[in-house]
Amino acid sequence: MQISSLISNYSINSDNIVNVTVFDSPVGKVIAAGDVEFIYFVCFEDSKNVDKIFKTVSEELSCSFKEDKNKLLETLEDEFRQYFEGTLKKFTVPIKTFGSDFQKEVWNKLSELPYGSTQTYGDIAQALGRSGGHARAIGAACGANSHFIIIPCHRIVASASKGGFSGGLDRKEWLLEHEKLYAE
Repeated sequence: MQISSLISNYSINSDNIVNVTVFDSPVGKVIAAGDVEFIYFVCFEDSKNVDKIFKTVSEELSCSFKEDKNKLLETLEDEFRQYFEGTLKKFTVPIKTFGSDFQKEVWNKLSELPYGSTQTYGDIAQALGRSGGHARAIGAACGANSHFIIIPCHRIVASASKGGFSGGLDRKEWLLEHEKLYAE
């Protein structure tokens, strides 16, 4: 879907403006949105849940989207460039997430995962004090993550496979290999 369609479909007539930008990465076009305080989402242009991400941010913030960069989005794009060059291991831009308490708990735990590492969905469940039976719920929270790479859900794998990834398994594999290449 074109960025202009997403902007017009999900903008609410509001003075609260959230800027949206698109930039290239080695694994495809990235869409990011933010204002002067927070990055509200980062996703691939062809992600399965891009419509839902726009809708959620629009409803949560009662905002209008405008295709334009601001200083924070420029910083984000620079950090992504450094990440893909292998020199940035942890993002510093401030983000705001929208989700259930459980989803936020999972995303916070994912943010602690070291660059270049992987864990299973069951590992994350146990790290959160839950049984391995919560692995499916962990996977669902990963699927609802709207800050790809910043909240590194690509580092979570299934016990017998790579697991899923809203941006596509080929991208997940590429990101994991990229991080292995630059991990210290």
